[in-house]
Amino acid sequence: MAAVSIQDHISIAFRLAKRDTSAFAEIGNTPAVFWFSFRAALVTLPFLLSTIVLSAEGGIGLLDLFAEIAQYAVGWLLFPVVMLEVCAVINRQKEYCRYIATSNWCGVIEDGLLAAILVLRAIDIIPGSLGGILFFGVVVWVFSFQFFVARHGLRLDPAGAALIVGLRLILALALFFAKAILGG
Repeated sequence: MAAVSIQDHISIAFRLAKRDTSAFAEIGNTPAVFWFSFRAALVTLPFLLSTIVLSAEGGIGLLDLFAEIAQYAVGWLLFPVVMLEVCAVINRQKEYCRYIATSNWCGVIEDGLLAAILVLRAIDIIPGSLGGILFFGVVVWVFSFQFFVARHGLRLDPAGAALIVGLRLILALALFFAKAILGG
């Protein structure tokens, strides 16, 4: 049965997190599904806002909040735009819409886990050093999850999937450094 709602897509993302490759078939491979998947950014926006509020020691100004949200939006759009060209180069245009949609919905789980650890650290439920180790472990899991999604979503060999994950990391670092340079 094809996913149609936000809840359906998140449920499929959880199945993918358990490495159920049959779940890929339930995400449509159409432009409509591709565009619908950007609703995942709205689902994860509260995660971003909670981590911003908790990390702002002296409070956060409205301009700073808008800058964070703008960077968030750019982050959500940058990878799909770059992957449009990458998929053409590696001859995976037919998988593009499904792959990006899958990647976006899986991002809900990834962002949710990372935000949960940051929030639990900020309110002292998880001590700092343990929280750091836990956060690092989740980051490693996120990379392995992205590898799984790239490998099976784009039907790549392990080296190709690793390059896609590396590209995602490079783009994320580029955004991070751009923000630092621009004074964020």
